[in-house]
Amino acid sequence: MKQKNILFTDMDGTILFSDNGKTYFKESDLDAIKEFQQRGNLIVINSGRALPWIVAPLEGYLLPDYMIAGTGSIIADSHQQILHEEPVSFTAIKKIINEYASDIPLTVHTKDNIFSCNQKEQYSLPITPISSIDLLKTEKLYGMSFHFKDNKSAKAFADWLEKSDHQEVRAFVNIQDVDMAWRDCSKGNAMNILCQKLGFMHEQVYAIGDAENDIDMLRATKHGYTFHHSPATVKQYAEGCVKSVSELIDKILG
Repeated sequence: MKQKNILFTDMDGTILFSDNGKTYFKESDLDAIKEFQQRGNLIVINSGRALPWIVAPLEGYLLPDYMIAGTGSIIADSHQQILHEEPVSFTAIKKIINEYASDIPLTVHTKDNIFSCNQKEQYSLPITPISSIDLLKTEKLYGMSFHFKDNKSAKAFADWLEKSDHQEVRAFVNIQDVDMAWRDCSKGNAMNILCQKLGFMHEQVYAIGDAENDIDMLRATKHGYTFHHSPATVKQYAEGCVKSVSELIDKILG
């Protein structure tokens, strides 16, 4: 019997794309993923997105076997039941906002909801505006994202956080956004945790992502892939480059 495999895929820029404000999947990727699953292999979405923002765009297009949300803060099954979680304290989030980012647009997420502060941008996905972060004091929080004007500003904030005394959280730069989660969280750590739970060996594990926040995931497996157009900083950690998720799946299935 042929060995089964597990493929961890990033979401934005990897299987979900945007054009003039509209998001879309490539039919070739969806067809390949469905065939991959039909042959007994597993697909895992591994994203910096909060869980509700993973689930909503996938509905009607793709049902992953598992989902890793919030850069590793939540591991959930296809029914959104949590298998592993790493919440971050309200105190830590509040302190960072007070010290650096009191007027910067941000989102904070729980398992089922996403809340926004200082946000003027309109979202097509479910989100609840709030007037103050203090309204979330009693919620179980899994992370937050700051939305800066450009990549330079995002990296400046991440550098500040790394040098500060805020050791409870970790920052992941994603173009002009900075996603923050519990200090032990990463896409790679969550991938390893899930593989251990499911009993997958190293040779059975594949991963694909397009950006710097996917590096942890690519480094966590021998079979890490990215795209030909990805930054050199990402390519150096990949086993190989492909033009699409469907091409990688073709390679895996042989």
